[in-house]
Amino acid sequence: MKRLSVFLAVLLLVSVAFTANAQTKVLLQYSPDAGTTTKYKMNIKGNTIVTAYEKSQTTNLETVMVIQQKVTGKDKDGNIDMQTAILEGKITVNGTPTALPNIGEIITVKMAKDGTILSQTGMDQGGMGNNQQIKFPATPVGVGDSWTTKMEPNPQLPIPMETVYTVEAFEKIGGEDCVKLKSEVNTPKNNTGSINLEVKAKGHIWFAYKKGVMIQNEVVSNMIMNMQQDLGNGKKENIVTRMNLSLKMGTVK
Repeated sequence: MKRLSVFLAVLLLVSVAFTANAQTKVLLQYSPDAGTTTKYKMNIKGNTIVTAYEKSQTTNLETVMVIQQKVTGKDKDGNIDMQTAILEGKITVNGTPTALPNIGEIITVKMAKDGTILSQTGMDQGGMGNNQQIKFPATPVGVGDSWTTKMEPNPQLPIPMETVYTVEAFEKIGGEDCVKLKSEVNTPKNNTGSINLEVKAKGHIWFAYKKGVMIQNEVVSNMIMNMQQDLGNGKKENIVTRMNLSLKMGTVK
């Protein structure tokens, strides 16, 4: 009976702990203080397969880079000024490495607390910084909550994309209290003239909600592009490109 009492007591404590965790909700915001510097190591592996004229060609790719983000200012509304630069990196194509271009160049953004890019200068304007940033909801979220963001067509990706984020858990990563988000990216089936493009991606993001910075990101993505080439005399050829990529990104010292 004593063992049973102890077991029941432990079970009750565990149940209370799980209930408390399930009810936890946090407001997700980008809120690092001015002067905060965060370094990330990013590794992207994958391949592209191009099929045309009854032949296929496969290209294996790997990109490794170290990125630094530095918060240079923060206004009274909590909007932050942030500089992002590639400190080092290389891209390997079919076993042949080459130094990345744009090493040392700086992208400067002004970003609202919810992730909205207010302004941007530097390379890749209107591309990566504006469209790959997570946009957080205005209300606190807990396990099971989800929200959707939409990305309008841009020069880098001329089709709309939709991302659904879902809170899966609260975890500690590298000593930081993080919310673990599941991300799912889809594109509506579309035809932009002679090009048909479909993108799908799934991944997880760990966001340190007390510090207001991302800690880790893992994504697997697949893209299929079907382009019709006019050969003249009423003849056309379909060129199909498949790209499969896996990305891992995490903080480093």
